[in-house]
Amino acid sequence: MKNHRLNRTLSKAFLIPSALTARFFKRLKPAAEECFWKMSSEDKNWLSFRLKVLDFDGKIPVYIGDEKRIIEDILQQTSEKNQNNITRTEAYYRYFNAHQEVHWAFLAHMVSRNAGYHMTDLQGEFLKRLLTGAQREKIYWTLETANSLIFQDVYPQLLLYEESKRLGRSLFHLLKGFDVSSFMKGVWEHFFWKKDSRILTMALIINEQNVIEKEVVQNDIHKEVFQSLPFQLQNLFQLTKIFFPVAGEKLKLAGISVTAFHDLSKRIKIGKRLYSLLFHERIFSGALQFADRQMHTGSRADYWGHVFSSDAAVYLPHYKKERIRFFSLKRKASGFYSPELLSCWNIFYSNASKKEDWFSGTALPPLFDGIPHEKPLFIDRAYWIDLHHLEGAVLAKQLFT
Repeated sequence: MKNHRLNRTLSKAFLIPSALTARFFKRLKPAAEECFWKMSSEDKNWLSFRLKVLDFDGKIPVYIGDEKRIIEDILQQTSEKNQNNITRTEAYYRYFNAHQEVHWAFLAHMVSRNAGYHMTDLQGEFLKRLLTGAQREKIYWTLETANSLIFQDVYPQLLLYEESKRLGRSLFHLLKGFDVSSFMKGVWEHFFWKKDSRILTMALIINEQNVIEKEVVQNDIHKEVFQSLPFQLQNLFQLTKIFFPVAGEKLKLAGISVTAFHDLSKRIKIGKRLYSLLFHERIFSGALQFADRQMHTGSRADYWGHVFSSDAAVYLPHYKKERIRFFSLKRKASGFYSPELLSCWNIFYSNASKKEDWFSGTALPPLFDGIPHEKPLFIDRAYWIDLHHLEGAVLAKQLFT
């Protein structure tokens, strides 16, 4: 029996060096980044001028009309929707449905779905067997903190645009009342009149990554998570993919692998690549169709119900049998346990403390220039290889412990 388990473990093992070798040769000659859109000199000059003339001291000297009530209402709505990953994800999608010119809201919705999947993975079929409870809770808390802080910063901006749109006048001087970076005021004013979705999306990507840079990435508590062996192993085997389920005759997964989370510039570039991918003509309608049809629960059964199950009964104390044969489950193999988020996590981040403005200059920030061209890459098979890695790791741990 033990020899049989050893053979099954070794059958998985060859996939690990083969995947690492492919990554090595890919990096020998990195692909040149194609750009399908660059910000015009006119827009750059206008935004640069706005940064130089801003009076953004963090206080609103005088409220006019209902402005104080508007701020209070937005803060309350933000708090209500920032309860957990499920409420945030739904809020982003409802907002995009009402304001489809705000592309970032749909991007945030789809990335937030992925955050939920990564959170529930920590209590699911594989990572629950491979990591200790303390390790899993630390990684979860880092993911939850980052996603909550982004929502706390950006959702008031979205609601203020909604109110400006309703009233037909700019209210973006009220961004001071939400501790929003001074960088965003000119961007929102530009968007209010020109409706350039690409400039706004690019600015919000840069803003959100700078928001979490100090509070999460450079925070001593969370930095320990990024440097930990469990997190580094996820990077090594490319288990940190972000993908978008694309509905069609057969559902496909379009996405990219995410590494070097500690690098601000790389996170911003990844955000722009994801935007380019999601709004590609071959991806957008199918991704929107999926989001419209499938309520987000955090379980991977949301998109691959034939592979994953949110039923706790499928999770057994011991992983007795190999279930994967390359790119599918074996016949009669049960699905992998992937719980719904609210069934496996009940601690959520909530912090309304004042944030420091990450932007202190008068020049446009780095990478605020254009959007790269991202080819529509489907990664269904690559994700199956990830599952092989995880199953192999579980089999090896059971074999040698």
